[in-house]
Amino acid sequence: MSGKSKLAKVGDWLDERTGFRALLGHALDEPVRGGARYAYVFGSVLTVGFAMQVATGLGLMTGYSPSTQTAWSSVHWLSTQMAGGWLVRGLHHFGASAVVIVLGLHLLQTALFGAYKKPRELNWLLGLGLFGVTLGFALTGYLLPWDQKGYWATKVATNIAGTIPGIGPRLQALALGGSDYSSLTLTRFYALHVGVLPLTALFLFGAHIALFRKHGVTPPASADLKKRDSFFPKQLGKDVVAAAIFVAAVFYLAYRSHGAPLDAPADPASEYPARPEWYFLSLFELLKYLHGPLELLGTVGLPTIAGAYLAALPFVDKKPGAPLTARLKFLAPLAVGAVGAVGLTLSAQSKDARDKSFQEARVKADAEAARAHALAARGIGPEGPLAMMKNDPEARGAALFGKHCASCHVLAGLGSPKDASAPALDGWGTEAWVVGLLDDPDHEARFGKTPFKGMMPSMTRCKPGDAACKPMSPDDVKAVASFLASQAGEPVTDAARARAGESIAKTRCTACHLFRGEGDDGGEGTAPELAAWGSIPWIRAQIDDPSSRATYREKALTHGAEVKGGPKPMPKLGGQIAPADVDLLARWVHAKARGQKL
Repeated sequence: MSGKSKLAKVGDWLDERTGFRALLGHALDEPVRGGARYAYVFGSVLTVGFAMQVATGLGLMTGYSPSTQTAWSSVHWLSTQMAGGWLVRGLHHFGASAVVIVLGLHLLQTALFGAYKKPRELNWLLGLGLFGVTLGFALTGYLLPWDQKGYWATKVATNIAGTIPGIGPRLQALALGGSDYSSLTLTRFYALHVGVLPLTALFLFGAHIALFRKHGVTPPASADLKKRDSFFPKQLGKDVVAAAIFVAAVFYLAYRSHGAPLDAPADPASEYPARPEWYFLSLFELLKYLHGPLELLGTVGLPTIAGAYLAALPFVDKKPGAPLTARLKFLAPLAVGAVGAVGLTLSAQSKDARDKSFQEARVKADAEAARAHALAARGIGPEGPLAMMKNDPEARGAALFGKHCASCHVLAGLGSPKDASAPALDGWGTEAWVVGLLDDPDHEARFGKTPFKGMMPSMTRCKPGDAACKPMSPDDVKAVASFLASQAGEPVTDAARARAGESIAKTRCTACHLFRGEGDDGGEGTAPELAAWGSIPWIRAQIDDPSSRATYREKALTHGAEVKGGPKPMPKLGGQIAPADVDLLARWVHAKARGQKL
């Protein structure tokens, strides 16, 4: 029994109403002059790339919230909570870079084949427009996560725009929505990224393809023009292979990186090792060599000259059918520009790799990003991610220590060992630190740089001629260290030894120290209180008021200054910072002295 299949009948029904078979035939039967080539695949790859960006962009829009309070939080949620969100972000992120690369290669291929000549001038200009729009996508999308990297890189770009003579400040204010970055800046970039630029790209892309279909491919001068291949199956097969490689590469990068990077929340008050994305890195590197009035040449002059050259190329190189060798003089600036851009990019990356200060700042930024993700996993409050970071004991404590303590002390990489004038606090309160103190209290890492140098004798060694000196035995030193470490909150591994240490301390140390408010000198000595020494309450009291009997006493500080002719060793911070910050700083110092996280 003969007859058409159900699928064929459905096809007939659709063709009768849409004429899709004629349209499909028109698309697939296009002749390829000179034969199918992999050199012609870039247009199809870009079509797939743009389609991928649209699809993943729509996926990201379902969870993104464009405001300074919510942008980072929503991107973090997309990356960690939304099913497959990390993959969608990764595809969108790496897809953007891949599209820029393929578009650049397409431009070079078009120039080498002379596909900008009559009657393809307008199509060349449309391609340049698409290239500019693609960079616009990259620039506007960079800011949307509202993280440190995007914020500072975009700030550099908008500051450059502000240097354009005449219209620069107005353009900058228009982009920012005011005098500085705010939620209005973010919503404007978002509107450009998902509204204005896609519509512009759709128009340019459609017109570009229509004109390409009208004029066809431009074969190289060496091609056999008598040869004809149809688009299907030869050229389409090559396009499919190239597009598959493109998609596979983007998927691989997204999977390997488990999505796209997300730095710590944008903080306008912070210091950050800002760098633009790789496709703007050559311009960033170029600006290092241009200073003063020449800076405008790099930010505005050279990009304008490059754009004008590319736009004018079809109208300068007008001789039809000229081989590549005859067109080298016209293409030389393009070659120099391409080589220069690659060279500057590699130079910038190489310098950053060798720049110790940049690498240290990058490590710090990565640590802040990791901390931000860890905090966000616990939940982000209504105040937003920046407040989350500001109120984090780990980050907040470091900031407080850096501001109020690091000029004298060293702890957790903060402060300068060379400039320190007070004990180094790494390990402070532990048994090992106390053992070192009892052996050599005047070591530079302890009291050697303070007004108290020479005021505490070594408990393990006697000065020559001191017949009354009775040095502690190694076991006694360990016992006292164990006792004092227990006061600081360290776990007691040997209770009997700690009790013995307490007895020794009461016998050997209370001539100068207080213990629970009592001492041989009636509280008039110059040494600190030993009860709870090094604990969080002790540190809190010391930060709040070092002259109270809870830690040191007024006479101790004054005597140290009088004897050595220097200032008081430690200022009173109570009243200068909030009580909550005093407590936070005390907990941070206690944890960091032991190498712990809060």
